[in-house]
Parts: sequence; C-alpha cells; structure tokens
Amino acid sequence: MRILLTGQPNCGKTTLFNRLTGRQEHTGNRAGVTVSCARSRLRGTGEELVDLPGLYSFTGGGQDEQAARQAILTEDPDLILNVVDSTALVRGLTLTLQLLALRRPTAVLLNMADEARKKGIHIDAKQLASRLGVPVYAISARTGEGLDDPGRLIRDGRVSSMPVPEDQERLFRLAREIGTAVTTRAKGPERQEADRLLLHPFWGLPIFGLILGFVFLITFQWIGLWLSRGVEGLMAMLGEALSGTAVDLPVLTEGLLGSAGYVLSFLPIITVLSLLLTLLEDVGYLPRAAFLLDVWLKKLGLDGRCAVPLLLGFGCSVPAILAARSLPEYSLRRRTVWLLPFVPCSARLPFLLLLGGLLFPTRPARGALLFYGLSLLAGVIYGKLAQGDDRQSAFYVELPPLRLPRWQSVLKETEKHADHFLRRAGLILLPVAFVLWATSHVDLGFHPVQAGEESLLSALGRLLLPVLRPMGFDDWRTGVILLSGIGARETMASTAAMFLGAGLSLTWAQALVLGTVALLLPPCLGTLMTVRGELGRWEMLRMLLFQLLLAWGAGVVLHGLLHLVSLVFP
Repeated sequence: MRILLTGQPNCGKTTLFNRLTGRQEHTGNRAGVTVSCARSRLRGTGEELVDLPGLYSFTGGGQDEQAARQAILTEDPDLILNVVDSTALVRGLTLTLQLLALRRPTAVLLNMADEARKKGIHIDAKQLASRLGVPVYAISARTGEGLDDPGRLIRDGRVSSMPVPEDQERLFRLAREIGTAVTTRAKGPERQEADRLLLHPFWGLPIFGLILGFVFLITFQWIGLWLSRGVEGLMAMLGEALSGTAVDLPVLTEGLLGSAGYVLSFLPIITVLSLLLTLLEDVGYLPRAAFLLDVWLKKLGLDGRCAVPLLLGFGCSVPAILAARSLPEYSLRRRTVWLLPFVPCSARLPFLLLLGGLLFPTRPARGALLFYGLSLLAGVIYGKLAQGDDRQSAFYVELPPLRLPRWQSVLKETEKHADHFLRRAGLILLPVAFVLWATSHVDLGFHPVQAGEESLLSALGRLLLPVLRPMGFDDWRTGVILLSGIGARETMASTAAMFLGAGLSLTWAQALVLGTVALLLPPCLGTLMTVRGELGRWEMLRMLLFQLLLAWGAGVVLHGLLHLVSLVFP
C-alpha cells in the first residue's frame, strides 16, 4: 500500500512523517523546507509512506511543487493523507478540494491542533468530515496528539463524492464558505507584536544586521572560537602524548594530527554556526529576512524569495541549491545558484581563519570576516553585472508564526551537520592528508626522501607555477593548497596547516591573495554535482570554467594592486 503525505508548505508534513516512520528528515519553520520526495515505512503497519514537497495548488509553483503534483498524478496512491494547518484552515482547504476532485481515497489531518487551541480556534471535525465526505482527524505532529493509533489514519480513508468546481474563483469561495462554517474563534486573529519591530520599514534592516552580527560574534569570537581552542589544545596534548612512544610515527603525528587534526579543531565553530542558522530557521525568522532583503536583492535581478537559499549558503551550498527548487521561475533559480559560490560556506571557515591569523595574528576572526566581505562584495558586483532584463514577478512570502525553538529538532539538525563534517573528515580529509604526506616524502621513483624540492608532490606542484606566478606565488606548495580543495574545501586548511608547519612562509599580501582566490574558485565536487543535477551538465561546466577564470583574474589584479600600493607606500 502506497500512502502519499501531501499538504501546503509549512503545514507540518515532514514533522508528521518523521513521527510516523522514525526518520529524521529536515524540518523548519518556513515554506519550502521539503524539496524532494522522501519514502519510508509506516510504524506498526509497514505501509509505504511518501512525504511530498509542499503544494499550494495544482497550478503554478517551482520545481518542488511540480514534483509534488507529478507524484500525486503518477504514483497511483492507495491513500492520500492531506495535512492541513488548523490555524489557517481556509487557505488549506483550497488544496484539499482539488485533491478530493481526483477521486482517490483520502483522509484529512488537521495538524497543529494544539496551536489552534492556544489561539482560541475551534474546528468542528465531524461537521467538516460531513461536508467533505472523507474522514477528518485533529492531530499534532509535534506533540503526538491524536497519533496513538496510526493505523486508523489509513483504515477509514475513502473517496469523496462531493462536487468540486473547476473554476478557481468558485473553488476559493467554496473553501472560504466551508472553513467559515466549521470554525469558531474565541478571539479575532492577532498579529504578532514582534513583527511590528522585525518588519519595520526603518528598524527591520538594522535588526537583521544585529542578528547576523551576533551570529558571527558567537561563532568566531565567543563560544565557537573558545571551544575550537579547547579542541586544538586536546590535539596538541595527544601529539605530545604520542611523542616518544611506540606509535610516534611521522605519518600520524605530522600527516594526520598536524593537518587533518587542525581542521577537526574547527568542528566546534562549524557546529555553532549550524546551530545558530538552524535556530533562526526554526523560530521563523528566515522568511522575515527574505521580506526585508527583497528591495536589495531586486537590484541584483533577484527578489526576496532568493534570500533563504542565499542565507542557507553560509552553512552549506548543497542544501542551499536544493532550497532554490522552490523558486518558480527557471531564470531566478539559475541566477540564485550562480550567486551561491560567492557565499562562503562553513567548510571554508578553517582555511579562512588560518589565513586570517596571518593577517591579524591576535584576531584571526577579523581576517576571516574580511574574506567574507570580499567574497560577498564580489558576488554583489557579479550579480549587478549579470542582472538580466527579464521582467520580475510580484514577490509574495508566507510569514510563518514566530515560535519558540523546538530544541529537539534544532539539535538533531545540528547533529546531522556535525556528523556530515566528521564523515567528510574520515572519507576525504584523512586520506588526502595521508596521500599529501606520503607524496611529499618520496621522489618520482618512489624512493624515500626528505620533504622538499625532490619529492613527488613538489614535481606535481611545480606544474602549476606558470599559473601561480602572475598572482605573486613562487612556491609550488601554494598551488597544492588550492588544488587540494577540489573534493572538499576543508582539505585546503589541512594542507596549508601541514605546509606551514613544514616551513612555508606567506606574507600578509600573499595570504590576502591566496584567501581571495580560494574563495572565488569553483565550489567543491559535491556542490558541482548538485548544480549538474539541478541545472544540467552544461550549466555546471560553464560555472566551473567561469569560476576558474574569475579566481585567477582576481588573484592577478589583487596582486598587482597590492604591489602598486607597496611601491607608493614602501
């Protein structure tokens, strides 16, 4: 038996899916979190449950809504579970009526029943079931209310014989008529007082800047940096403990602890950043940020809908690209994806902080923020130059209610990000660190040599010197650092840490150029593969070539400017 879980965005479908199946799919307090179908088995029955992306109606929408419509029409479901937000019944009933017109066995789940009660909203489920001709259940996916017997949700599903108008205007009128008839309110709808300040025409943007500033301060200066130094100290203690013991092998102490271990010390910073971004998403602030940024994004040929993918890009580019599926126009989706490489993801943090320490030895976070600013400035310039002439559509954004964070969900999502980082460390960072250490200690004939100019790695690095010299680099190791980030950006930090520990010296100007080039290089392989899946192979190849030329050109120009400044102000 195949059961489709469908409903409008941000109605709690994925939270219900997780509770019914035991999965941990990503949830969030905004529309467009679910952008692809997820499948699992219903607990207790073994039936297949499919979680579809949010769907407003059977017309319009982006890739995510198209995928949901396609699944409903082609999956041949045995049952459709239509999840409706109890606090916005009339809006949800428009989709419910369209689903009933398909003449498939259906059951309606009035989710967020607990929140509806707090707002003084009462829905007569029996009267609604009588009007619709299908069973209706009041539930709360968050608390488990009404879900003691999941089997009953699928036992009584039936085909409705209710006549449904095809005309959209008549459909909306019918939904409003039914919703009004079955709903009573103890008090009128209220606007959240916080929105008067958060969305204020004047104070809204400064508050957004303060919130983003606190996110970076907590990550780079306070909690994140403090925890990172603690992990770095533990790594140093481990290296000292191994020194002089039977396991004091150079490949372990120099190759792994000295390079990949350096990157692992930044796990707390990446975890704290992920926690804070997930927290902003869960309380419902990200859609409000999209509303505030709309006027500025329009100057880049985008609109406020693109803000959420761009903000998510500070965490990881892959989910940010997938989030762009909710954008209805292809041109808008394409421009957003092309701008995402200019948003520094958390994987670049270790390398930026490492180079930031060369610029500001006592305040490496200042250097990292400088690189962030340069990358975002480059994105603004590119967006302005690449702005299309296509007509922009009106911007609408659904503002979810501001809620207290669901800490269990926030911590689970943060744990997934940390686990992803650790898996990359095990699958990519450690093998790359070992290969780099090994190739730096053998020559072209694979005979042992001291790390240096005679090694196999130096021979490979010298092949890049004709490209590096116009950017002011004469050391082959800088090329290896840049090349090592192909698979994962974190590898650049581990490689740089190994070389700096072995005697590589960079001036502040070289560190500034190296960091800028690293930021503008094509994104990691995983991100490129995601771009290929979303936009096609040729778009991915165009992005790859463009970012390579942009990074090299920016490096050459920046080196020339810094050289000129050094001549004027010796």
